[in-house]
Amino acid sequence: MLLQMLLYYLFYIIIFIIQYFKMSKSITIKVVLYSRKDKRNLHPVKIRITKNRVSSFINLDFSIEKKYWLKSTNRVSQSHPNHTEYNYIIEKKLKDLDLHNESNVKVITGKLNVFDDLEVKIETNYQNQYYSKKKHRTLYYHLKKYWGNLELYYYDIDKEFYIGFRNYLQLNIKSRDPLTNLPSNNTIVGYLKFLTSFLNEKKQEGVFLGSLDFVKKVSPKKIPTKVEPLTTDDIYVLDNLLPSHNFLRPLLFNSLNTFMFNFWSNGLRIGDCLRLRWGNIQGDVIVVRMGKTKRILTIPLTDKNIWRLFWYMDNFPKPYDWDKREWYSWDGDNQIPNSVKNDEFVEINFSNYLEYVLELENHKDEYMGDVDYFLKDENIHIRGGRYSVEYHKFVNSKIKDDFPFDLMYEKREVFNKSLLNSIIEYSKEERNKNRYIFPFLRGYENVSDITKLSDKVSSSVSLINKSLKVIGKEVNINKKLTNHLSRHSITSISKSLGTDIYDLKDMLGHTNIKQTEVYINSINTIQTSKVNTQKVSDTLNDLL
Repeated sequence: MLLQMLLYYLFYIIIFIIQYFKMSKSITIKVVLYSRKDKRNLHPVKIRITKNRVSSFINLDFSIEKKYWLKSTNRVSQSHPNHTEYNYIIEKKLKDLDLHNESNVKVITGKLNVFDDLEVKIETNYQNQYYSKKKHRTLYYHLKKYWGNLELYYYDIDKEFYIGFRNYLQLNIKSRDPLTNLPSNNTIVGYLKFLTSFLNEKKQEGVFLGSLDFVKKVSPKKIPTKVEPLTTDDIYVLDNLLPSHNFLRPLLFNSLNTFMFNFWSNGLRIGDCLRLRWGNIQGDVIVVRMGKTKRILTIPLTDKNIWRLFWYMDNFPKPYDWDKREWYSWDGDNQIPNSVKNDEFVEINFSNYLEYVLELENHKDEYMGDVDYFLKDENIHIRGGRYSVEYHKFVNSKIKDDFPFDLMYEKREVFNKSLLNSIIEYSKEERNKNRYIFPFLRGYENVSDITKLSDKVSSSVSLINKSLKVIGKEVNINKKLTNHLSRHSITSISKSLGTDIYDLKDMLGHTNIKQTEVYINSINTIQTSKVNTQKVSDTLNDLL
């Protein structure tokens, strides 16, 4: 019995000793603003070291007013004239203390963790900046994979860190080029540049104190991306495609509409386009805050871009029946809900215009087998297909004496005027204001989860780009047809027509003229946009 009691007490003594040694190796290191003022009536900044519930202080030899101390970060506020020097002293001392402690000692330093700030970024509401949230999330993922744990402090980031992160990216980023396993230099440069921007932001806040002068030296050399913009011939072909053309289906036509709307809206970015709501239309312009630069862009409604909006208004029947593959006759059975006001004036004008369009299309189908089209200089050669400008010219020359082109253009002008008025009135209706114009984000109007919206936008952009690739192949445009190419193409064509580069800068919504120069400040940007659009439109009309 006595032996059992001795063993029992011995067991608890051993447990006590183990707990004591654990506690003896538990150290908390934290930067604090000392409560007691010094002779100058200022608060000294010290490092408090707590061991076994007993605290000692290391004086950092500087003092500040209480208003300059940031409790959230335990650092000197940026508003203090010497904040950079003082915060550097803090970081250096913390690093020295960390290095001198044994590896098995738990240290809580109050140091700022890079991943903590990135998490804050990711969780911040970016006001529909889906691209920014996605970039921060991707940066977080790669830094975590490279570093191996979630304790990355700002003073850990130096030249050696950048070199290591660069090498990691080169080995781990999936290449888009099927002929090589290595990602492009531009991809690596993009990641390093985004990390640098994040650190510069923290530098302004007085959090990151290191130098980034070495970044350009360790980054790979950026290779200029060759972008081959569309020609006026290419644009003419795409602009004149109709849903009744055999290869088109709803997804392809909706993708084409977004592409051409962006082109005729002076190179609007696809992300901004997809998030357009009818409420963005204010009178005869579209007002949109650009997601990337936060600049307000004012886009005039023209005969060209309103045609792309026409297909998504529900105050008259859909112009084309995809199931039956035929145009609506619009004989009164228009299938419009009773609660929706019918715009009969637009219906009538469109029917009048469509009559001539379809007659011209019939002529194009009729002459496809004409042998004269394939003969040139007594030699047989392959010429442009059904959708080429060359074939359009050939057909027009055949029917120019019989087909009423002038009357068709007159009917189109009347239709466009009625459509513009209808769009302005339609956008004023309360039930329409919050609805997305283009169908890709329908159902997401009230989604507040930025990540969910971001993923939907990204998947939609990918889907549209795949559709554009199919369209390009069908109409023999041998270029990488993507959404962003509309932006490059309107810039290239406009520049060739003599549009001033500063007008282009405002038209594209760039914040710096250098951005515009990569693509190759007027006061009245709306008028400039209208004049520029008319120039391009006239050029396309002159093709025939």
